[in-house]
Amino acid sequence: MKTVFLLAILLTTSALAAAQPGHASQPRRAIICLTYDDGLPSHLRTVLPQLDSAGLKATFFLNAIQGASTAVGEASPAVAGWTAAALRGHELANHTLFHACPEKLGWPKALAVESYTEERMLAEISTQNALLALLDPRRKTRSFAFPCNNFLLGATDYAGLIRQRGLVRYGRAGGTRASVVTDFWGLDPMKVPSWMVEEGTSVQELVAFAERVRQAGGLGIYQFHGVGAEFFRVSASTHRAFLAYLKAHPDAYWVTTFSEAMDFVTRK
Repeated sequence: MKTVFLLAILLTTSALAAAQPGHASQPRRAIICLTYDDGLPSHLRTVLPQLDSAGLKATFFLNAIQGASTAVGEASPAVAGWTAAALRGHELANHTLFHACPEKLGWPKALAVESYTEERMLAEISTQNALLALLDPRRKTRSFAFPCNNFLLGATDYAGLIRQRGLVRYGRAGGTRASVVTDFWGLDPMKVPSWMVEEGTSVQELVAFAERVRQAGGLGIYQFHGVGAEFFRVSASTHRAFLAYLKAHPDAYWVTTFSEAMDFVTRK
């Protein structure tokens, strides 16, 4: 009986490996997700044009959406930009409304996560979902990224709670350059690890992570912030060169949105 059970697991895993779009008869490609946090100006100004030029799709975890313009009768550039990004196939995902983080990281007490109750956090995530629905009405479910990669409200882990309430389907957590996902069976879909790309990371380092993911036949998630500006930034030229590398190796990498990758790896 044990042998039959193990054989069933192996056959299912092999089927999963062969099922990746466009590669039914080839070894599984590495799955790469490019994710960007905080709805930064550089994402609209630099990242989206570079992604579109390379023909790659990404996930943007938004908590900041400027809803007004400087002139009456003109659309907010951010609202117009994110709406257009969604229409082009990029994923707009939830990063809460006010991005509450631990006070020890410099957040003012009134807005720090220590001041939050469960209901306040749930209301904030629900409100952000409503805003995202106005920008991207075609998407019916949302993924989520924990602000500052923190999933604790005091001693309470709220990851399962927000999924239970039906607010989000998947959650992206933090991690390091070693955060390559290979155990899809044991993966917590609400705490999927990612590499938070450090300030000044080079294109060689970005490529090295992708190659580790490829060698492992797994899933690798990049957590970017500023590109050419803002904080935790990588240069615009580094980012462009990395996208060019991914585009040049379609047989090695499947570059897709976070939700699409998770739909695939959790399919059993």
